[in-house]
Amino acid sequence: MKTIDFKNLLTPARSNIGSDVHKQLLSLRNIKALESIVHANEEEENLNWLGEAIVLLKTCDATERDHVLNTPYVYLWIARYEGFPSMDETEKQTWLWNGFVHIFLQLNIKGNHALENAELQFIVKPKDLFFMKDVTGNQASKEILVIIENNHITFEVENVLYHFNAQEFHKAMNGPFITNEVFWFEEYVNIASTAELRMNMETADIVSEDIKKSFEEALQLIKITWPEMFDEIDGNIGNIVFFNPPGLPFFSDFRVHGTIFACHVTRPVVKIAEWIIHEASHNRLNTLMCARPHLFNDMKPIYTSPWRDELRPLYGIYHGCYVHCRVLHFYRLLEQNRATYNDVSIEAEIERIGKELQLGLSTIKDHASLSPDGELLVHDMQSLVMADSD
Repeated sequence: MKTIDFKNLLTPARSNIGSDVHKQLLSLRNIKALESIVHANEEEENLNWLGEAIVLLKTCDATERDHVLNTPYVYLWIARYEGFPSMDETEKQTWLWNGFVHIFLQLNIKGNHALENAELQFIVKPKDLFFMKDVTGNQASKEILVIIENNHITFEVENVLYHFNAQEFHKAMNGPFITNEVFWFEEYVNIASTAELRMNMETADIVSEDIKKSFEEALQLIKITWPEMFDEIDGNIGNIVFFNPPGLPFFSDFRVHGTIFACHVTRPVVKIAEWIIHEASHNRLNTLMCARPHLFNDMKPIYTSPWRDELRPLYGIYHGCYVHCRVLHFYRLLEQNRATYNDVSIEAEIERIGKELQLGLSTIKDHASLSPDGELLVHDMQSLVMADSD
């Protein structure tokens, strides 16, 4: 029997999904979440497509499942299900339709599956119909009939037939990597409270050319300095989305897993590279910890954090140690070629991060209840920090 290797969790994720067991387990986690939704709503006819999608997903290879399930919108759709019982009928119809679009249609773009003949009805507003984006005038809800016949999908709205066009669908659902426009932003903000985000949030009016260029330079710096980390970012992050200041400099959220949010302000390129690695690493650790447990402590904010003024749960300090270990490694690699970058002292950054990590790892060592995976990762983090003093 082949043994699964869960070692080296600090190293960047492999680009080959077939060899990334954590990402495969994350896909299975999402399938289980979708199964729970189906079982809790067995009498909901407009969810029949989800049962068929689950069957198809179980026959897919790891790459197909990853492309369909490990996307920001699918995580958001699952998160929004918590409010399903309290939604009005229009909200329910919109939620069901969006799931059909972003799971069932995506699945049938990615794989060559034989579809069962069926008809589905939804009542949604034209703005939620990707094939009617240019509709003007009456924006009242419209009934849409989805016809699946002989492995083809057709939409009927007010006796007009629209044939499913995979190219138009792909264009509507996939924006630029560095962007201020993602179709799901409004839905996300509606479930993420201002208190939770610690700010009011709206997308930037436009991404300035200067800031776009600086982010492109930062990504190129990562690619040159640490190509394996660049590959992880390329394979795991779907968008960097800009929002208006004031606010957090950067952040990520599992409810839109695979996204980095960035405040639209000017920064040195090397600091942008640091923050991209930081947030991409939060995304990676979320994948690792969803696939297998690391930490059994509760979420009480009672511990001093090297990175926050307020007390934090041990979970947050554990995440902080992981992401800063990777940032420390990045700065070490950068130091081999230069002492400063954009007037940022690389040596000073290494010293700062090393001291913060010693404090964070000391708190973890003294208080954490760890799984074997967690113990192994903490050992690797301690070894990385100690290597800096050699």
